[in-house]
Amino acid sequence: MDDFLALLVSGLTQGALYAMAAVSLNIAYKPTNVFNMAQGELLMLGAMFAAGLMGGWHWPWLLALAAVLVLVGAMGLLVERAAVAPLIRNAAQHHGWIISTLAFSIIIVNASDRIWGSDPRAVPPVPGTSIETVQAGALSFSTAQLAVIVLAIASIAGIEWFYKNTLAGKAVGAVAEDRDGARLNGINPLKLTIASFVGAAMYSAFTGVIAAPLVLASTTLGLGLLVKGFMALAIGGVGSNWGALAAGLMIGCVESLSSVNATPGYRQLLLLGVLLAVLLVRPYGFFGRPGVREV
Repeated sequence: MDDFLALLVSGLTQGALYAMAAVSLNIAYKPTNVFNMAQGELLMLGAMFAAGLMGGWHWPWLLALAAVLVLVGAMGLLVERAAVAPLIRNAAQHHGWIISTLAFSIIIVNASDRIWGSDPRAVPPVPGTSIETVQAGALSFSTAQLAVIVLAIASIAGIEWFYKNTLAGKAVGAVAEDRDGARLNGINPLKLTIASFVGAAMYSAFTGVIAAPLVLASTTLGLGLLVKGFMALAIGGVGSNWGALAAGLMIGCVESLSSVNATPGYRQLLLLGVLLAVLLVRPYGFFGRPGVREV
């Protein structure tokens, strides 16, 4: 029983990170219908910058976090300006973003390998938490794990509140529904697109900063979380942040609980089987809604 609960906590923690990776994809996708394939590497940059500023230069945690968000947000702006904006303006090259953002991802990870190497690096946990294991009855966990779960739920609730209760959030929904129609109603899609890419990059960086104390910062961190993030989007439903959270937690728990009897290869097969089973029953995911238009 103790082992089961420990695996469950580990699965929920990992699942919360998958959900945050999926939500960062949603943020950039909403006003553009573009999946930023470099999103995982932006998450990795958040973790590596945090390792340098907090672990190497010993900056205070909050000051280093602010600097990381600014640096990775600027990188998100660069991705949008260089790899997405020129293509979505041209209908003939509308899906060229798949190649351009993937190319950006490859450039980032290769440059990161040259700068930081492949060795994983430690990052301090959220202030007031620790990676040391705490025993509470049959339950063992670390406060850093609890912080990840709480921050994932709170941040997703905050993002949903923003979309539903602010003019800027509703304008993003209008652009997602009809870009030209939104422009005719005085909304500037360009500004919202830029803001969404910068916001998605900053959210990815935040995910990397809180993930790194548990999984260590390394240049390989982004790809794994990006793949699981896409799986969470497919199961939860593209565009649904709550769906991404539910699916991310489910994937994390399946992955963790199956680790007792299954090798890593069989665990991946199991997850793909779950994904295919869900898509056969719900092609748009649990929370996806085909044909429904929102403004």
